Amino acid sequence: MNGWSKQLRAMVLLCFADPSPASILWGDDSTIIYNEPFTQLIGDKHPVSQGQNICIGFPEVCEYFDAIIKAQKETGKAIVQKDTLLLIHRYGFEEETYLTYKFIPVICENEGHVIAVRTTIDETTSQVIGHRRMAVIRAMGEQLSKAQSVRDLWNHLIQGLELADKDAPFSFLYSVSESTDKSNPPPSTASSSPIPCVLEGSVGIPEGHSIAPSGFDLACDQTWLTKPFNQAMDAMESILVPVDSEVRQVFDGIQFRGFGEPTNVVVSPIMDSETQSVLAFLVIALNPRLSYDKDYQEWIQILSKQVTTPQLSAIILRQEIERRLAVAKQEALDREILSQQLTESEKNFARFATRIPVGLAILKTDGTAIIANDLWRSQTRLEVGSSQVDWEKVLVAGEFEPVTRFWSEVVEEKKPVTFQTRIDKPWRPLELNTDGEEQWGEIHILLTLYPDLDDEGNVSTIMSCITDITELKWSEKQIRAKMEQALDMRRQQERFIDMTSHEMRNPLSALIGCADEILSSLHEFEDSVKKFSGPGKVYEPTSTEPPMHLISSAIEATDTIIYCAMHQKRIIDDILTLSRLDSNLLVVSPEASQPVHIIHNALKMFESELKQADTKLNFVQHHSIEELKVDWTLLDPSRVLQVLLNLMTNAIKFTRTEEVRQITVTMAASLERPSSQKTDVEYVPKHQSSSDQTVKGEWGDGEVLYISITVTDSGRGLSEGEKANLFHLFMQASPKTHVQYGGSGLGLFISRQLTEMQGGEIGVRSERGKGSTFQFYLKTRRTTPPLDLKASEDGMKKDLQMALRDDALREACGFEISSLSREDMIHNNVSGMTVRKEEVRIPIRPLPVKRMSSRIPPLGSKKGAKGNQNDGGEREEVALEVLVVEDNLLNQKVLVKSLRKEGYRINVANHGGEALEFLKRTTFWVGESGEEENTKQPLNLILMDLEMPIMDGITCVRQIRKWEAQGMIRGHVPIIAVTANARKDQIMSTIEAGMDDVTTKPYRIHDMLRQIETLVNRYPKSESDTENSNSEAGIKNPSHTTDVSNPNIHHAQSSNGNASGRNRSTTKSSTTSSTSPSERDRTFGNSSNATRDGD
Repeated sequence: MNGWSKQLRAMVLLCFADPSPASILWGDDSTIIYNEPFTQLIGDKHPVSQGQNICIGFPEVCEYFDAIIKAQKETGKAIVQKDTLLLIHRYGFEEETYLTYKFIPVICENEGHVIAVRTTIDETTSQVIGHRRMAVIRAMGEQLSKAQSVRDLWNHLIQGLELADKDAPFSFLYSVSESTDKSNPPPSTASSSPIPCVLEGSVGIPEGHSIAPSGFDLACDQTWLTKPFNQAMDAMESILVPVDSEVRQVFDGIQFRGFGEPTNVVVSPIMDSETQSVLAFLVIALNPRLSYDKDYQEWIQILSKQVTTPQLSAIILRQEIERRLAVAKQEALDREILSQQLTESEKNFARFATRIPVGLAILKTDGTAIIANDLWRSQTRLEVGSSQVDWEKVLVAGEFEPVTRFWSEVVEEKKPVTFQTRIDKPWRPLELNTDGEEQWGEIHILLTLYPDLDDEGNVSTIMSCITDITELKWSEKQIRAKMEQALDMRRQQERFIDMTSHEMRNPLSALIGCADEILSSLHEFEDSVKKFSGPGKVYEPTSTEPPMHLISSAIEATDTIIYCAMHQKRIIDDILTLSRLDSNLLVVSPEASQPVHIIHNALKMFESELKQADTKLNFVQHHSIEELKVDWTLLDPSRVLQVLLNLMTNAIKFTRTEEVRQITVTMAASLERPSSQKTDVEYVPKHQSSSDQTVKGEWGDGEVLYISITVTDSGRGLSEGEKANLFHLFMQASPKTHVQYGGSGLGLFISRQLTEMQGGEIGVRSERGKGSTFQFYLKTRRTTPPLDLKASEDGMKKDLQMALRDDALREACGFEISSLSREDMIHNNVSGMTVRKEEVRIPIRPLPVKRMSSRIPPLGSKKGAKGNQNDGGEREEVALEVLVVEDNLLNQKVLVKSLRKEGYRINVANHGGEALEFLKRTTFWVGESGEEENTKQPLNLILMDLEMPIMDGITCVRQIRKWEAQGMIRGHVPIIAVTANARKDQIMSTIEAGMDDVTTKPYRIHDMLRQIETLVNRYPKSESDTENSNSEAGIKNPSHTTDVSNPNIHHAQSSNGNASGRNRSTTKSSTTSSTSPSERDRTFGNSSNATRDGD
């Protein structure tokens, strides 16, 4: 209604306030708006007629009302019609309807012409039809009074129906020559006595018509009247006969009165009231424009009884006289009873006060009870004969003082008070607790005190009312308990969501791992084949060599797998983020951060995507950053990156197909909150349910700064309709957006929510064909640099790695699948990467991306050491020893295979317990005695899953760190958690438990290799320890010791020697001659508790 005119709103409100059926016909289209009483008038036409043109909602009366409205618009005069007949289709058929209505013109306030018609309609159908039918009854009574014989009676009865042209389109009467008794009905056989029926007269049908034969035998003849006559005689009441196809055949040649062909016929038996025998059958066709309702039935019954009760008027008069005499006698009795009731009133009030479930008492100002009912005495423990209540003993400890204060308020301020208090009396509810035991509680009462004043205005007495609200308070307590139960159920649901997300992400690791392996194998095979087709060489494929185009196709297919997996992961992440937003589980965690560096480092991650899209990126640092000396502030870097990632990927997607491809990221700061009036950007109004989390205490009390980030692109821009759809749940700019660019439609909505949670807003400025500008600002506070700058930088890098993975960026930016490797797309400089001259310039260097080397130098070597030299002067590389702790066989197999292909030597444990037992047999283990054994299993790093049976990863790593603190383990065991728990709080709790790093599923193997290389170089062993462990384990160059074609993975088992049910085999892989079988047995041991990956 906000868009309506004031006059329209006023008329509609007036219409809705009218208790009678009323409507407004507005405008040239006569759009109808009606109130609730009007719905009773139009029946099934509601609600489809509301707000429609009257000709659409009421086509059967459109022409009639159009003429009235047209005339009214010409004359401007009100039109009143009374008892107007209209045939309205409102209950499945066109119904005879009589309406009394007023059409009042509504004059436009400004222009003076009729802009609407206000109608007030009263349905008078029942009154008009009732008067019409009463006229028929009076006419029939007059006719019947003239009857001198039975035949005259029948004739006058039919003549009386002449006036009922609408309610009886046709009627006729058959007399039964031999009256039949209901208690002795005639037999149905052909030999039974005949029951002749003779036509006495008819109305509305031609003489001699087949619909009413002159006579027939009810016992023998079969006509369309035989069955209903017998049914009416058996039932001794009127029978409704629907007009079916058989009956309709006898209607030919009849000119029906009233409203045409009837749809029902009623057969009414005329009975002798004394003998209960049938004297005649009256057949009446019903009005097709009315339903056979109660009034219709009663009217036909009255017609039938007119014959048997000709003196009905005299009887009514006599009854009226008798009624008046009875009323006079009753009035005398009432006077006598009234006097008795007055004497009983005090007794009744006394019984009322005794039985009412409220304690009542009248007290003096000193608390003495003048009068009190039993319930009040029971609650206050006031004994019979006593008048003073010891409230201090009655009430629960601590309640006496507030009750005394309320009493003084009544006496001194002379106003009633109502308060709750507790009585020191045990109460037991009917319900048992969850253990099936009785429960006990205190009695709670609602005490109301009313002061009664004397003539001088002083409090003379106080009316006290006590209501027992114990059950109500108990119910409130139960409701609170159930609410807590519901909250606990919600927490369980949240844990279920976490588990579900874990299970949704977990299989993707196997998918991506397999794809990485296929892709790596195909690249290697392709490189080997290209050696035969280089310069000066001619490659001739043989029958055993597949064509190159098949290899390229396989590479593209594998790349597609990875791309689709990244797409699935992004959709899942958006849905999970939305779920946490909906459940108010998403929090903003402020950290001391440098916003300029955050944005600068984040933009460097887009180098490859910008190069591939041939898009120029400008980073503009507004002079306000330097003027306000923006450095360290409190904000949540991961949430800022989440919003920036969404805006940047959208900008790249929507710009890469344009002729001019340019993106500008501008960063500014201010001390005042930005607004749409100060910028060209139109901010989206904040959602009602959004909450600013920056007001919490963890955000400190530093000076407030507003950091704004603007992303401007030269894309196709947005129309007004497309802009209206932005930032809403599951909405994209247009229906084509999803087909062209992909996505879930959640990104901008999530960005809006995250921005508002950080005290900011997000908005857009765009014009079709002229690009778009998205801007958001955040509320931050100045803070001091953290004490551990290195930890802060590491955390920042972790946020970047979590938010801006290479393959995820490629998918988010919507790039097509390409057979080119990532190395082919990385160049020394980002295409068109510039910094505005007039602003502070920050150089942006490309992020180096390389394939992880399958060989890692010895961990004990110093910086710049060349490693061990063999006899030929060549460096001998040592394979890393890795323990994979994973309970999922598929993920375990894929990860082990990928690592082994990179030259690692692998051992496997199925859960944390097996990992601890294996660790005791490694070079890290010292034990309680501090003595080392000569034969120890080398180990460089552990990759550990978190969700595992028997012992999970968190418990396992805590035990390892405990052993380290106790000196039972030498040095530090590097451990990387491999988990599908991807929330930041989950990752942080994993780090706090003792993990050195975290890899979230799904992952790319080269990302994991980079983490492994970084971690093992961070925690190197001493050179002597490394050399001893390598020599003891017989570690050689992995290329000579690992049989890739025949992998055989063995599992560490629990300390009790029982296998975990996955692999009990201790079979060793084949080795080269460089390691003898005896030496291999010594190295790996014959025990089933710890076996090595195939050597």
